[in-house]
Amino acid sequence: MRSRLMWAAGCAVALALAVWLVWDHGYDAGKAAEAARNEAERIKRQQELFDLADRLSEREAELERYRDAQDALSQELEDAARADPDNARPGIGFDGLRRLERRWRVAP
Repeated sequence: MRSRLMWAAGCAVALALAVWLVWDHGYDAGKAAEAARNEAERIKRQQELFDLADRLSEREAELERYRDAQDALSQELEDAARADPDNARPGIGFDGLRRLERRWRVAP
């Protein structure tokens, strides 16, 4: 009876040790897999942010080109208005109307 009890206790301890080893290995493997997934997701998000920053920089450069073109056009139209011999007359003449239309025309 005592040998059966010792044998059963030994088997229980061996089974518990085997379960613990398998569980521990699975836990470590799961942790490593999750860390790898998190790192891959972080790299993906970081690349998306870099791409977004590049697109934003391109848009900002395009906006700056439009602003520069608008400033140049405004200066050109102001110079033309100052050079107009009829600029002292009240109202808007034909040349003044052309300048206004040119100033507010939306660029394609």
